[in-house]
Amino acid sequence: MFGRKHLTMSGRVALTVALVLTAGVTFFAYAAYWRVSAQLSADLDRSLLREAEAFNAALRPSVHGNSDLRTATRAYLSARSQSFSGTYPVLIVRFADGSPHVISNTDMLLENAPGNADALSVATGTSRFLDLSFQGVAYRAATVPIASAEGTTVAVFEVALPTSTSRDLAAQVLVALLGVAAFVIAFGTVLAVLAARASLRPLTRAAETTARVTQSSLTQRIAYDGPHDEVGSMVDAVNAMLDRLEGAFGEQRRFTADASHELRTPLAVIAGHVELLRDVEMSDDERTEELAVISDEVARMSRLVDDLLALARLEADARSERQPLDVETLLHEAAARGRALGDRTITVEAQPGLWVSGDPDQLNRAMLNLVGNAVAHTEAGGSIRLGASKTDGSVRITVADDGPGLRVEDMGRVFDRFFRSAGPRPGDGGGSGLGLAITKRLIQMHGGSITVSNRSEGGAVFTIRLPRIAAPE
Repeated sequence: MFGRKHLTMSGRVALTVALVLTAGVTFFAYAAYWRVSAQLSADLDRSLLREAEAFNAALRPSVHGNSDLRTATRAYLSARSQSFSGTYPVLIVRFADGSPHVISNTDMLLENAPGNADALSVATGTSRFLDLSFQGVAYRAATVPIASAEGTTVAVFEVALPTSTSRDLAAQVLVALLGVAAFVIAFGTVLAVLAARASLRPLTRAAETTARVTQSSLTQRIAYDGPHDEVGSMVDAVNAMLDRLEGAFGEQRRFTADASHELRTPLAVIAGHVELLRDVEMSDDERTEELAVISDEVARMSRLVDDLLALARLEADARSERQPLDVETLLHEAAARGRALGDRTITVEAQPGLWVSGDPDQLNRAMLNLVGNAVAHTEAGGSIRLGASKTDGSVRITVADDGPGLRVEDMGRVFDRFFRSAGPRPGDGGGSGLGLAITKRLIQMHGGSITVSNRSEGGAVFTIRLPRIAAPE
């Protein structure tokens, strides 16, 4: 069955415009027709009324002068008949007495038309309009009583015109209006089709462009130089989506390459030491040492895989349960866990009464990653300071250490995945390079931000800002 699914969008737009135009133009055409018909009927009534008034005015001297009314009537009807051209009205005068009782300007016996006897009755005749039908022809008539000087009705005058002329003129007007309507509908439909195709052309280009987009061809963009309307907004949205896809695929490729590189190193070490274990002449102590190296590399791979899985879950925006958290308590817990990572002096200086909304496990992990990073970049006996203060509508959390700090060229890459800064790492050299990337994602999931800078007195400081909430009751 033919339906909307078989029409293009431009076809549906054109069809809708055509239907609206058809309904609107047809309505106005028939409204104009009825208006013209009413106007023609009113004009016909005015013509009849003027003819009746003219007869009454012409015959008044004869009536009041007691002259021969019939003679004056014949003279008037003869003169009026000669003055008409084309279709002329039927004029009838019925007298109260004498002979003849009826005088007319035609041989047509319209006085015998059904319903006309009462209208021409001298006894009951009044001024009025009426519709007559005689010998298959419709007439519009007006009657006027003729009164004597004493006020008695001596005759009734009737003037009638066929209504076919008015109907024919109204029909011609209707045909003309319908012709104009048909032209307007056709012209409007063509314009609608052209306008719809022109307006929807960017959508066609968008479909063609997105069809050409593949993982290896993400640079395609939709060209659009039109106004910033709905189509322009859609084009901008699609181009922005393609930008995000290109960035996401690029990030995925880099992630895959980095992960492969990071996993390749321990796998190569394990493979090399496994080959050494094949040496039957190796002593037990040497074999134990080789197994220890293999065990360390397996543990490193395990940590790397765990971090990769954790980051993948965070990138997928895994759900977390939020609750009010006391920032001071959060820092003391991170300090307690950090002291188990190495011989460091960890102090907490937190303004009391600061609260944030968050997942305790996720924020604890973020803080522990920062503390562990500080431990890895400081020597035994080094100092790490955790702080928290209130700033406007947020909480400012800092993790500062007295290590060597960061190189200027590394500042912008600290939170990149698998990035590990060059230089000495006194505390730990076996990180996966994912800890700070995971921390940044955890902080972003809580509506916060994290930055890093070097302290003037030496060492690095990580600064977290989280939205502050009111203390729970």
